Amino acid sequence: MNRSVYSLVGATFVASITSGAAEAAEGGMPQLNFHDFAPQLVWLLIAFVVLYLIMSKAAVPAIADTLEKRQAKIQGDLDAAEKASEDTRSAVDAYQRRLADAREEARRLTRERSESDASAANARLTELGTKLAAQVDAAEQRIAGQRKQVMEGLEDMAHDVAADVYAKLAGNAADKGALGAKIAVAAKGAR
Repeated sequence: MNRSVYSLVGATFVASITSGAAEAAEGGMPQLNFHDFAPQLVWLLIAFVVLYLIMSKAAVPAIADTLEKRQAKIQGDLDAAEKASEDTRSAVDAYQRRLADAREEARRLTRERSESDASAANARLTELGTKLAAQVDAAEQRIAGQRKQVMEGLEDMAHDVAADVYAKLAGNAADKGALGAKIAVAAKGAR
């Protein structure tokens, strides 16, 4: 950087000497008068050194400090963003694990509930089957008892009807023992 500044100053100096001499000969600009050129160069050098010292002591450190602070802020922001990204990734992973655990727990509870419901339904079905079997047995016994009563009632009624028919047809009363035996044989055949 210093070399480029010196070459720029040197090129400017040479250009001003050549053009200044030409204009001074014509009676042009007084700054380019060749006789006043040395004090102007001394003042230029003094101004340049003063400006260089001011810039190197005040402006350049302030700019460098600002750039360092900016770089530190950027790096801090990048570090914070990376940490936030890692925190987010770990939070998402934890969320995924909790979600998978919750799904597995829901499946387990559903399976247990369905097994519990199935066993309860089987128990109720068995209880209902037992209750219905008892009711069917009781109904069959009632039916058998009623059938027996009906058959006995039919036998008595058949005995009365047969005695009445025999009395009307024969004109005299029938032998109750012979008539009862014949009705009993006919009733056994009907069963």
